[in-house]
Amino acid sequence: MFEAYWDAHKGNCVQLTFANERLSYFVKSKANNNGLWFVFEGLDDAIRDLHRLVGNAVVEDRHILVGTGSTQLFQAAAFALSKHQKIDASTAVVAEAPYYSCYPRAIEYYESRILHWAGDAKKYVSSSKESYIEIVTSPNNPCGAPRQAAVVDNGLGSNAAGFLVHDLAYYWPTFTPISAAADHDIMLFTLSKCTGHGGSRIGWAIVKELAIAQKMAQFIELNTIGVSQDAQVRATGLIRAIMKGYNSNSQLIKSLGPLDAAPAADHLVQPAAVAAAKDSGHDEELLLLQDLIPERQFFHFGKAMMEARWKGVRAALAGNQSVTVQDPSAPARCTFMGTTSTTNPAFIWLKSIKEPAEDCQHFLKSKLGILARAGEAFGVSNQYARVSLVGRQSEVAVLLHRLAALK
Repeated sequence: MFEAYWDAHKGNCVQLTFANERLSYFVKSKANNNGLWFVFEGLDDAIRDLHRLVGNAVVEDRHILVGTGSTQLFQAAAFALSKHQKIDASTAVVAEAPYYSCYPRAIEYYESRILHWAGDAKKYVSSSKESYIEIVTSPNNPCGAPRQAAVVDNGLGSNAAGFLVHDLAYYWPTFTPISAAADHDIMLFTLSKCTGHGGSRIGWAIVKELAIAQKMAQFIELNTIGVSQDAQVRATGLIRAIMKGYNSNSQLIKSLGPLDAAPAADHLVQPAAVAAAKDSGHDEELLLLQDLIPERQFFHFGKAMMEARWKGVRAALAGNQSVTVQDPSAPARCTFMGTTSTTNPAFIWLKSIKEPAEDCQHFLKSKLGILARAGEAFGVSNQYARVSLVGRQSEVAVLLHRLAALK
């Protein structure tokens, strides 16, 4: 969905690499890197500056660790925490259902003696004989709902035998109001949900305790011998390009007003940017580029896109008797945008309401030619299915047309 934006602003991140650069495994890390030797100094700084600008995570007195996507960092966190616990038994890993489908697969793949998947956090009861790790995904994938820890502590006290890992991949203004700076022991983010560049395979963790960060770094060192220098440099440039759009000044954000307000003439996307988007075949997104988005305002573009798409989804499914869609969250004030809005999840979470109960994924594919993932992958019944809403605008237009054909 971000292609149209980057087509119009492709000159904002141009990098030239010579053949004699970045040959070493080692990167230019911070002088006092505490053993996090493969974290590029420029990316560390850019990540901190971006979170300060958006206000979605505390970065002061924290350690930044990069990985090959946030999935590797999730595995690294599970490894580090299992080594950190004091109970001599396999550590249970849980998440509230519906949960991201990768979690159980990533844990079960290794058939490890130190970790095991224990399913739905709401059904797991902690015990003094077993430690646990709970993954809290907020906003949640697949349903987009805000989440908090769900494990019942069985009278042992808050987090007595367990650890929390917060997956905040979608905690950006594109998808949800930013209500406060998240402040947790381990927080995971990914470039793919922040800038749209999933192919660069960059994720980062913000870790409070140095010993945990070092254990996570040990996993990444053994797993991939660090993280690509080229990818880190590219991620640094992309993050800086987004920040330049806001002049690294949060006061500018508040001055823009609501998304539906007409921006000042000097903030409009220039004709050359509009022409670039048109040449790339993104005609349906030109309205957003021309009329809604001040020049280079990346998160404003993303939020406007998602709001428009969700408006289309709810209109297409109004009065539908075959499936239901997740309810919007309660409106909340976004400290970054300075506006009040609901969430705009990356996925449509559908439930078949036909009697008898029907496989929602099969129904969508066989009746409408809509590709979806079955609820079973997310720890719930196949009455549910997840449909992506972050593809190209042309794909979303076809999706909305087919959803509207449902009765």
